[in-house]
Amino acid sequence: MMRAFSLSASALAVWLLTAIPVSAQDSEFQELRARMERVERQNQYLLQQLQQQQRTKIDLPIPDGEGGDDGELSSSRKIFQAALEGAAAAQPEAEPDWHEVGSDKSMHAKWNNGLELETKNKDFRIHLGGRTQLDYSWFRVDESVQSDPTLGNRFRDGVDFRRARLRADGTMYEVIDFEVEYDFMQGARVTTPGGGSFNEALTGPTDLNFTITKLPTVGNLRIGNHKEPIGFEHLTSSRYQNFMERTYMQDAFYGGFNNGFSIGASLFNTMFDERARWQAGVFSPNSTVFGFNTGGSEVAITGRLTGLLMYEDEGRNLVHVGVSGRHATMDDGLTRYRVRPAIRSGLVAVWPLPADTGSFNGDTQQWVNFELVSVLGPWTFQAEYLGAYIQDAFKTGSAGVGTVNYKGYYVEALYFLTGEHRAYIRKNAAFDRVVPNENFFLVPGDCGSIFGRGAWQIGVKYDHLDLDDKGIDGGRLDDFTVGLNWFLNPNMKVQWNYNVAHRDSPVSGAGDGLIQGFGMRVAHDF
Repeated sequence: MMRAFSLSASALAVWLLTAIPVSAQDSEFQELRARMERVERQNQYLLQQLQQQQRTKIDLPIPDGEGGDDGELSSSRKIFQAALEGAAAAQPEAEPDWHEVGSDKSMHAKWNNGLELETKNKDFRIHLGGRTQLDYSWFRVDESVQSDPTLGNRFRDGVDFRRARLRADGTMYEVIDFEVEYDFMQGARVTTPGGGSFNEALTGPTDLNFTITKLPTVGNLRIGNHKEPIGFEHLTSSRYQNFMERTYMQDAFYGGFNNGFSIGASLFNTMFDERARWQAGVFSPNSTVFGFNTGGSEVAITGRLTGLLMYEDEGRNLVHVGVSGRHATMDDGLTRYRVRPAIRSGLVAVWPLPADTGSFNGDTQQWVNFELVSVLGPWTFQAEYLGAYIQDAFKTGSAGVGTVNYKGYYVEALYFLTGEHRAYIRKNAAFDRVVPNENFFLVPGDCGSIFGRGAWQIGVKYDHLDLDDKGIDGGRLDDFTVGLNWFLNPNMKVQWNYNVAHRDSPVSGAGDGLIQGFGMRVAHDF
């Protein structure tokens, strides 16, 4: 548009110059100069008006002192008006700031750490993805531990796909989100009619829910199979774990026998410009990985409140605190607390159980959890404590012992050798994927191989679990893990963990001893 004005002004100037004879007197040149100055002022004024007015038909007044019966000036106005109208006609009409949801269902595809299709107005979106985690494990275990019958299965070297999941998630009609994910590496031990058994890999749901978003006051309502809102580590996706396995607290409490997912409904929202988040829900306690439960009057009420005491430089420096709690009845009047090793091999049915209370009776149970997480540039610090209280506990055939208390806690620190920082999702109050400053590559070049390093991170973790109380004992574990993580790109990583744990047997000192393991994971998600 502005180029059109400049060309028009130049053409007018040329016309004015050619209209004056070469032999003109000084007075005529003075008059010409005055006319050109008026035209220039008019040109500037019209440019300003065009920038302020977005309309097809433009009727711009001549500035004060620039009108009159001057034929040449009127002609110049016509020239400018024609240029203005032509430029305005070439401008596309401004799009309205509203649209009818679902009016445009055409989608475009892009790579957003996975295949994502989305409509122009973002009222429909679908992401197709999944994850695989291939683990290798080697062990050295004291024979006193290996021969303890409470262990269930011996530690054995091996390889397995720890997780193999396919997923679809997205948005439909702007206000409904959905998640559909299945894990193909769930396992069970199947008993044959002849009394034998074999281990079978089965498919089970993980996230299988829908969420109504943008609700007044409460924000969001999620219904279906999803994680109960308790524990920072529990609510951080397995794609983004700091070590190969979560701590013993996951297995003993959050994960239990349902893989960490329960059927229920929860409300959640953020507050104070996403500096705080709350979530509360009602769930059905279950002890399977297949998303179902039967029984009478069985319910769990779970809630979590978190806040950011510090959030700077888009999350490069932050301090997160949180508290969560759970009150639940027993599943069929029974409960059990047990854990699997910090490094594992083979299908789930063959994993040893270094700590296990066995099933026992109780009335209700309460959990309380405290979280403290900090990111300081390349440093990550994380710690949690959980106490579990079971009312009116007793073993079948034995007298009641009242309330028993089990507990677990961990502390860990990690450091990026290559300068990245741990990404944090404020709307979820949990960690997000790591994005390397430089992706890994190794390709030939004109002067030799060209190399990209990826992101490298080292870490150390101390993990404690105590499942002994009042004779309903499951043992104690103290675990040290050292880890090295190599992030090839945002979708792939390799993890190496060395782990040494001291076990106190739940039965007698004869089963005490050291468990050493070394594991490697090649992980991919999209």
